[in-house]
Parts: sequence; structure tokens; C-alpha cells
Amino acid sequence: MSELLKDIQTYWDMRAGGFSDASMEERKTAPGQRWENIFRTSLKEGSKVLDDGCGAGFFTTLLASMDFEVTAVDYSSKMLEQVRNNLAAEKLNADLLQMDVQKLDFPDNSFDAVVSRNVFWNLEHADQAYEEVGRVLKKDGILILEDGNYYRHYFNEKYAKMYQEFQKMHGNEEDQGCHARHNKENVDFHIMEEIAKKLPMSHVDRPSWDFNKLVELGFHKIQVEVSGSPLPMSFCIVAQKG
Repeated sequence: MSELLKDIQTYWDMRAGGFSDASMEERKTAPGQRWENIFRTSLKEGSKVLDDGCGAGFFTTLLASMDFEVTAVDYSSKMLEQVRNNLAAEKLNADLLQMDVQKLDFPDNSFDAVVSRNVFWNLEHADQAYEEVGRVLKKDGILILEDGNYYRHYFNEKYAKMYQEFQKMHGNEEDQGCHARHNKENVDFHIMEEIAKKLPMSHVDRPSWDFNKLVELGFHKIQVEVSGSPLPMSFCIVAQKG
């Protein structure tokens, strides 16, 4: 394990309890309804789905409640404990495994779909994670990924200017977000800011980087929905493996 991966794991282990509370709040409100609609539109009934970097189980619990066959992996053992508890609370079932999404321990062509929410920005080797997605997906399998340029402002002048303007307009309003409200462990979020400065994905413009990587891997029917103005902050990709 690299020192950076160890730091990432330690941070998310610390965040697990509060992150779980926030995720389940999101799951049972508007974000959960949005994703339920996306899954119903994009995935075939009964699909075998991998939740790739499941966190506290936002996607895992939602997919299980929709009767998909779900396998969920995460590198944080503390997060997986939260997923287990969240599944039990709703009497839902999914296979949970501690695993690095950059090196999946599954055979080729194992899944009908792979889903991932706000994970790839947080990786040392997102290119390898995409390659692993392509490997474990069956032919014509579906990738559904949400992510963002959350720390791009450290290395891009345009993003830095937009971030500064946002701070002037909103001040500390962002501190009242769902995850901040549920930070019962009182984790210093600045720890992740320092980690993010060392992560390769903070240095690239997305989702154009992701689109090009998926084309390189032979995905087709790639749909990208971008949020944020005037620059992309978050995005959702739905792509089919060729």
C-alpha cells in the first residue's frame, strides 16, 4: 500500500459514521429519487451490478431495494461496516468486499453494470480504475459514474477565480451542507484538501479526460451530463462497453 493510499483510507475511515448518516439522508430525499430514475432508465431488470467504491452504501442500498444483484467494494473497512448496517436496517442484501477499485479481484466480464459515485477524483490511478471497469464489464455492459472537479481550483486559474467568486458570494453557507451537518466525528475536512493536492485527478480537466479514456477503452454511446457554470463542477457519465 502506498503512503497516499494509506492516508486516503485513514481519512475515510474517520469520516465513516457521519458520512453514512449524510448518505442515507440523501438516499431518502431528492438525490435518491433522481438516481432511482436513472437506474430504472439505464439498467435492465435484475442486472448484476458492481458498486465500485461504495462508501457508506448510497448506491448499494438503493440498488438492492430495486432488486438488482449487487456487489459492493470499498477500500475503507469502516465504510463497509456502515454499508452492512444500512443494509440490515432495511433488510436488504448485497455482497460486500474490501477491495481497491484500481485493482479489482474479479474475473473478466463479471458484471452487467458498474456504478460509481464521487470516487475517481479520490484515486491515485483513475486510469487503472477505468481499465478495471472495462475489464469486469460484460460486452454491452453499462457504466454509470458521477464525479467532479472538486479540487481543480488548486491547479487551474479559471477554476481558482470561480472558486474565489463563489466564496465571496456565499461565504460559509457551503459549511451547512449535508455532510458538514452530519460530521459527528468532527473530522477536519482540510485533511482531504491536502490529500487532494497530491492526487492526479486534481490536475486534469474533467469530464473531457474521462470521455477520452472511455473512448480509448472502446466504450460507445457515451452520454455526459455536466453541472456547474461557467465551468464543469460535477458530471454524470452513462456509457456502454463495446
